[in-house]
Amino acid sequence: MTHHVKNTHSFSTIFSGYWQLIRPLNAVMSTIGAYIGYLLALHTITFDITILYGMLAVFFISGASQSINDYFDYAIDKQRKSTRPLASGKISRTNGLVFSFILYILGITLASFLNNEAFLIALFFSVLTFLYSSSMSEIKFMGNIIVSISVAFTFIFGASLVGITPLVLMISLAAFLANWAREIIKDVEDVRTDKGHKLTLPLILNTHQTRFIILIILGMAIVSGYLPVYFGLSTIYYTFLVTIANIIFILAGKNITHNRAEKSQSLLKKGMLVALLAQISLLI
Repeated sequence: MTHHVKNTHSFSTIFSGYWQLIRPLNAVMSTIGAYIGYLLALHTITFDITILYGMLAVFFISGASQSINDYFDYAIDKQRKSTRPLASGKISRTNGLVFSFILYILGITLASFLNNEAFLIALFFSVLTFLYSSSMSEIKFMGNIIVSISVAFTFIFGASLVGITPLVLMISLAAFLANWAREIIKDVEDVRTDKGHKLTLPLILNTHQTRFIILIILGMAIVSGYLPVYFGLSTIYYTFLVTIANIIFILAGKNITHNRAEKSQSLLKKGMLVALLAQISLLI
């Protein structure tokens, strides 16, 4: 009886380790982006086998990119005494690598069942995230851009299943800029732990220059959020919600100028959630 309980606990520990490895919240948010892109391209609310395959492909590739990053960051995570699955020994490093490749293959294979555009996007970002983690992960300011482009392309990937539209491109641009600003703000938060391990903008530039870049990117994110309004592709609900999101972005910018990176990052996350609601409102 005791032996049976031990095996059950071992399985649950291993399963939770793999689940933690893919950072499920990030993966789920990516699938939501793909779904919104799909719905905006169709301009109707529906759910079918095409988008199911597409969302699963995004989920797997997102999970693979997180997993492979942990594999190559193993030494750094060990030094930091991280509780991440590989660094803590919950999952062996070799198994983490195999798991990453399985997820990549699943995602690319599913995308290949859809169309050429979806397949090429899936393949490109699979290769890009692998190459970044394996060869350029110490250059974190490049990683900020890669992560932000990946987020933006979840919308484009979803739309590619039926046809990419100007509206989806506008939404993707706004998502890219908002995420880019947030990634840099996170680096401002982590400047002490990154020192000696990663090359980030706050470590390359001085504080004033980094804040200035964040404010410029946030300003572009705010302007891009109004592009659907300018081109007559929005609704009254979108205009209202994106304005609220932009006000929150402005508050985030104000906090970063006062050296409150944690508060700024928290506000930016809330603003992005409101912006996501604004995008959904375009379907009304």
